[in-house]
Amino acid sequence: MSQAGERGPVMEPAARAMFSGLELGMGFADLMRAVFEGLCFASRDCYSAMGAIPREVRVTGGAARSKALRVMLASALDARVRSVSREEAGAAGAAMMAAVQQKLYPDMDACAAHWVDPLLGGITEPDPRLRRLYDGAFGIYKQTRETMRPLWRAMVANRAS
Repeated sequence: MSQAGERGPVMEPAARAMFSGLELGMGFADLMRAVFEGLCFASRDCYSAMGAIPREVRVTGGAARSKALRVMLASALDARVRSVSREEAGAAGAAMMAAVQQKLYPDMDACAAHWVDPLLGGITEPDPRLRRLYDGAFGIYKQTRETMRPLWRAMVANRAS
């Protein structure tokens, strides 16, 4: 979530991060789990908006280093997750597109075979118990997001006045 709100797939500039469903006795670990789950549900939301969720998703950066996040993401997406150990993945992606445009590689698949595949880590499979939990919770996530839309806008309007 950025100061610009949620960008994908809902394009809501007024959106802000939030916790819902908190219970007495929840602590820091519960809040961190909720943040991780929110990231996983946002990923599922974006992939679903584009069509079918890929059978394998590759992650880099902090997500690649966290086994817990990789298991949660794999379970939320019902897809294998693999980490990529490349540093500065965004810059590498831009360089890969330039390499394909300059005809150094025939296509992105050939470029990825050279730039990405050698840096792939092991496969993280979905956890069946978490997958069932997340399948049910994802609908609640989307309903909460849509219910909050007018409230986020009202909060922004109130701050501006």
